[in-house]
Amino acid sequence: MAVFNAIDLNLSKPKRARTTPLVRHILKSDNHPFIGRVYDLSIVGMNFDSWDEINKHPDCKYALEANEVLHALVSRVESLNLVGSLLWPKPFPNNFRDFPVSRYDWLTVAVDVFLVRYISVVDCALLLANQVLQCDLKERNCTVETLRRKGANPIVMAILDDLLADQGQLRAERNSRVHQGLERGFTQDDATFRMAALFEHRYQGIKGQDQLGRRINVARFFREALVEVQRDFKRATRRLVRLLDSLYDQLWEEFEKRFVPLIRAATHGFNAGAKGISRPDS
Repeated sequence: MAVFNAIDLNLSKPKRARTTPLVRHILKSDNHPFIGRVYDLSIVGMNFDSWDEINKHPDCKYALEANEVLHALVSRVESLNLVGSLLWPKPFPNNFRDFPVSRYDWLTVAVDVFLVRYISVVDCALLLANQVLQCDLKERNCTVETLRRKGANPIVMAILDDLLADQGQLRAERNSRVHQGLERGFTQDDATFRMAALFEHRYQGIKGQDQLGRRINVARFFREALVEVQRDFKRATRRLVRLLDSLYDQLWEEFEKRFVPLIRAATHGFNAGAKGISRPDS
């Protein structure tokens, strides 16, 4: 069994990081009534065989296009629960030698998926606002600033600003990983953790001390790192869901303002039960 002696940096031993997993947070992706409202309206699509036919009816077109963009946002939020499954694995792997990746690589993949999908939630939210508010921006041009220049509802814009601000550091990390190849460290001695995980996965493990003079324990390193990523995940996604609910509240009102006149003017006969629905608190 290999022995690994880390470089002595004459650093004092830090306080041990937490290794007890946090309670898992599962995102609720589709429980807002606005989502149910648009999903229900999308049933009208069963009456058409092509978008050419749909385009003849402005109310159907508006509802179905909103549904398409909304579904993408809901799916992206739901996909963050896949990240949760990586961060709260059940059953917890006891032997990472049987896995195709090391403990360290497992965390790296989890963070990659989390950052890309979390950041893209706001991009999907921008597209939904663009669609509901009928700003007619092309996808590649749909940003907070272009929506603002289009005169989008100030309350909607304030929520989108908050969503973007919340992403701040994580968006910067996503960019550095994707565009510069820079990655976060998971522990106080990340080099030793990465080396120990590699030796555990490919060989018979290593013994010795890390750069802080602590006994190398790859399982403990992994649990410490896992808790830190769990903490980031919970902090980011809890507020994300609250802000999205606020956004749905506002977009629901905007949606009905536009949809109700269209459905009242419709002559296609598919509008049974499709009249405007007010918010519960309105």
